[in-house]
Amino acid sequence: MKETLPSLGPDVVMVTLDGDPNEDAALLKRYAEQHGFTWRFAVAPRELMSSLASSFGNEYLNPPSDPMFVVAPSGAAFRLPSGHKSAADLRSFVERYRGQ
Repeated sequence: MKETLPSLGPDVVMVTLDGDPNEDAALLKRYAEQHGFTWRFAVAPRELMSSLASSFGNEYLNPPSDPMFVVAPSGAAFRLPSGHKSAADLRSFVERYRGQ
């Protein structure tokens, strides 16, 4: 993502949600800084994680499956396929949903 995010355009905002109740904002900040991640990280409340699982499936509770979704300018959310996504895949998804 470090290399891909800038190529998605200035209107794209990346947020990594951490659903682990044993982790906090200070831990996420250290993690992001240690790895040079420049986008936003947030601790997701249980209610949000439950809502994501209800809307998109239980793999949203399982970080190794690389769960991602795109929120279009209209506010509509679109689930992306599970697993690894190449830079080209991510650019394609952003373009597909940008106008919706």
